[in-house]
Amino acid sequence: MIEKRLHTRPVPQGLRDIPSLPLSAALALAGLLSVACGDDPSATAAAGAGGAAGSASGGTTTGGAATGGGGVTFGGAAGSAGASGGAASAGAAGNGASGFTRYDPSAHSSPVSDSVLASARQIALADPNANDDVFMKVGASGTVSKSFLYCFAGDAQPSYRVEGADDLLQSIEFFRSGDAAGTTPFDRPTLAAVVGRSASWAISGSPSPLEQEQALLHPRFAFVNYGTNDMGLGATYLSALFPFFRNLSTLLDQLAEQGVVSVISGLNPRGDSSSAALWVPTYDAVTRGLAESRQLPYLSLYLASKDLPNQGLLSDGLHGNAFSDGGSQPCVFTDTALQYNYNVRNLLSMSALDRLKRGVVDGSPAQDVTPAGYVGSGSASDPIRIDRLPFTHAGNTSGAERRIDTYTGCGADQDESGPEVFYSLELSERTPLRLLLLDRDGVDVDLHLLSASDGASCLARNDRALQMTLDPGSYLITADTFVTSASEQAGDYLLVVLRCEAGDPDCD
Repeated sequence: MIEKRLHTRPVPQGLRDIPSLPLSAALALAGLLSVACGDDPSATAAAGAGGAAGSASGGTTTGGAATGGGGVTFGGAAGSAGASGGAASAGAAGNGASGFTRYDPSAHSSPVSDSVLASARQIALADPNANDDVFMKVGASGTVSKSFLYCFAGDAQPSYRVEGADDLLQSIEFFRSGDAAGTTPFDRPTLAAVVGRSASWAISGSPSPLEQEQALLHPRFAFVNYGTNDMGLGATYLSALFPFFRNLSTLLDQLAEQGVVSVISGLNPRGDSSSAALWVPTYDAVTRGLAESRQLPYLSLYLASKDLPNQGLLSDGLHGNAFSDGGSQPCVFTDTALQYNYNVRNLLSMSALDRLKRGVVDGSPAQDVTPAGYVGSGSASDPIRIDRLPFTHAGNTSGAERRIDTYTGCGADQDESGPEVFYSLELSERTPLRLLLLDRDGVDVDLHLLSASDGASCLARNDRALQMTLDPGSYLITADTFVTSASEQAGDYLLVVLRCEAGDPDCD
């Protein structure tokens, strides 16, 4: 059965080795999303929207009698990238043979495989004249910091040294020669990163900070780093998640439309707030899923840093630390130095950039293999199997089967007669879960938990999120298209399923 407690808040390790690097690099991972500092006025409107209950397609309901309260009802349990940067749909099953790479949720960095290089090359076609030896930096304080990449600039930054990156030196020298408005790309003080800002800020204004920096540099690549500040822009961490997803999606669209290939990085652990720390894995999973859907490189600083001393953080519990040896040395990659956040981040960032440069600029084949794909087609008889947690899948309901019109088991009267995609979930033990369904403007796909493939077997539903503890057993999940009087709103979505952190009250 389902156990769910009514809350006042809205409901809406494996390690990937890096070839051609020292063994100590296996301890590292880069990708730091912005650090929560100050306020971001440009995000006020988005935060308010994010705190809303959701679209007309739904509050949360569960099978059985409603107990009421706050518009949320609970009861007893019943018995899919083009050059524009949109999601690179995995199709129904989405496997290596079909040209889609799944990203291992326990790996610090995603593979730069054949399909990832194909996506990057396709984006590059949008502007063949972009500067191949220039990248831009987009983010907040973690990107503004001189600990991020400045140390690769060579003679332009003589206080730093590079140690333990011999296999990356060719690419380091290549980008050192790039002209980023009078500096190297490594030590360029970017217009698209300001302390305390969010993804919403980067794309706001005319021209926006993102547009200004892109126009100045005309770069081929970008490091994109948001999430921590964005967490604080909603009434809850959950409500803030949806505008973050949409803003980051728009940002990546805009870069891809200009022929800019992004390396997306995830947020740091949080040592400053126990409640925020519980949500870092969720934001990490969503950001990874977004990168995966577009087949763009992803770096999870959360996974790379969480087991470092003090989680790789300064005493404020927010900002990453760096190795010091007669001064800060964030480009030293010895075993000792790789116990620090920025050393890990810089190594993995440069490694991802090196792979992209080899594949996009030099035309070399992929160095990383394509892992196994999804199992299942997404129909009721052949659902896509949720085979690991966290699980991410970028799907599209357009063209899927139409089996369920309403979910009567949840006492719901919403018109869900549009097409739906089915997923299967097998649990061997009681498990606290968070299920998320994220979509964008013009699409309204809703989330349903079932015990069988019919509407009467609905156990719980919501238009965006379900948080609960499930008993062992077999379950189905549908991503079903909401239909208005005007039209059905089928389209792209991202499904994320993950185990809640121990002590997370939202999933008790």
